Amino acid sequence: MKNIINNPSLVIPIKSYSNAFINKNAILLENKDKPGIYHWINKLNGNSYVGSGMNLSKRIGEYYKESELKRNPRPIHAALLKHGYTNFTLEILEYCKLDELLKREQYYLDLLNLEYNILKHAYSLLGFKHSAENLAKFKLKTISEEHKNILSSVHLGKEVSQETRDKLSLATANYSKNNPLSPEALANITAKTTEREGKSVQLLNIQTNEILDFPTLTKAAEHLGITRQAVRNAINRESLVKELYRISE
Repeated sequence: MKNIINNPSLVIPIKSYSNAFINKNAILLENKDKPGIYHWINKLNGNSYVGSGMNLSKRIGEYYKESELKRNPRPIHAALLKHGYTNFTLEILEYCKLDELLKREQYYLDLLNLEYNILKHAYSLLGFKHSAENLAKFKLKTISEEHKNILSSVHLGKEVSQETRDKLSLATANYSKNNPLSPEALANITAKTTEREGKSVQLLNIQTNEILDFPTLTKAAEHLGITRQAVRNAINRESLVKELYRISE
């Protein structure tokens, strides 16, 4: 197995879990509500990945969701799916304050030889390029001629005809009429909405380190000018919003 850095003693994790499968419960329990830096290491080849989490338990928990790994085909996700959690060690390199996360993550990105990290800047898309395979897939995607015409009109700043608007409106109305929600579905939606709206969120500006508190996801979404679902997605994936804000519950 190769050395990850020239002098491995430079990095001494505060916690190390030698078997990410067996130690799953301990990993999620011991790191609940703690912001910090984590490090995945493939025991078969020494390849590794560094990331940060505002809530390490929640962030690392995403790696245990097979659907999430398949939906976002990144190198670390593919490696976990291929080799299994048993063949990975998970290290917690350090805990740190929220406003220090990016700086500390960047420190390890610069220090370590990280084969699974696509981006070399903490939470930045600078220098990121789609693979030739992905670009080819994008080009092969097809849409209807009507869809193309509508998109072309919007792109050119033209008005979409009233006829098209009426068609879209009618299609939406017919779908709702022909696919009514059951009482159980309505109750489920109401319950989830109540649960979702009852959670407060924090907004961290990574440039100024300013933290704003919002009583609900909706209020945070209104402040950012995005949808509530976009806020939820950013929380679940711990991704940046507008390349500037990190959101946590």
